[in-house]
Amino acid sequence: MNKRFLPLLGLLSMSLCSCVDTEFLYPQGAYLSGTFVDHVYNVWEGSTKQGYSNIKYAKTLSRGKNGYFAGNGPTDNPLECYGNLEAKQYHPDYFVNNAGEELHWGYYGGAYDGRPEDIINNGPGVYADNSPLYETVYSQNKRLDRFYPKFSRGYLSKLYNGQIKCNGWSYYAMMVLSSEGYGTMFPYELADATYFATSVLMGTDQEIDRRIVTSDIIVTFYKFASVGLEGYQVRLPGVDLSCNSAAARTSLVGFTFEDAGISPRGIVGMSITYGNLVDHAVTDASSDFASEGYHDGLCVYEILFPDSTWY
Repeated sequence: MNKRFLPLLGLLSMSLCSCVDTEFLYPQGAYLSGTFVDHVYNVWEGSTKQGYSNIKYAKTLSRGKNGYFAGNGPTDNPLECYGNLEAKQYHPDYFVNNAGEELHWGYYGGAYDGRPEDIINNGPGVYADNSPLYETVYSQNKRLDRFYPKFSRGYLSKLYNGQIKCNGWSYYAMMVLSSEGYGTMFPYELADATYFATSVLMGTDQEIDRRIVTSDIIVTFYKFASVGLEGYQVRLPGVDLSCNSAAARTSLVGFTFEDAGISPRGIVGMSITYGNLVDHAVTDASSDFASEGYHDGLCVYEILFPDSTWY
């Protein structure tokens, strides 16, 4: 298997905001291994794999106001392929706090001058109290572990803590998926939610400059059935994501449960898979990490069910 390092998360010369896996930036152990393919997360918890083969309902959403949102909107420029502006355009009421004040993608004045930050950054893996950001930063306001503490436990807790981009944390902040994806059971049962969103970009082990990679993303929710789990699947075709243009360029990708035609009540788990990958710079990239050669992998930073209630 090809064992290449992770240029996705930025070259040293680009910016300290990129997640360069090198001891020249952080002390040994702060960045974990730099081998991309070794960090693929492909665990399917509980009966989620069985549920994935027991799909009760499936719908494909097109990109648009009554479909799915992704990043700042359609673009052919990888430097513009990030953010949350498309979601704000379609659903402006999702981005205000209880006082009606705007919630931002990030704040200015963080460790990386001139770039909006989503966390108070004390360094990779070091705890910081982010409560001062709760009323101003979207992800900190909506993070799952803020209201439901069981989401703060375990390996996947990093997907529920409000950190929507790298901030130099590398694999402490995100997980890499092959097209096989992952499945997880939640520590609670969902009672109500308006929409689902995730903060993602595309990773690579190819030493090729910034570009856009397009892929279908498949989100499957699981509910208990008479035997095991049954799946409710939403396919998002042709999602454009930034690749190799610095790990600050994550995109908020999501949809409403109403547009998906799914009742959120009773959801106990979920999975993310992806396919039909098109790398617009490389013809032989693969999302199958068991194969030789170059690989592109979906990097997931945050899972959000904003303003949801759980049993």
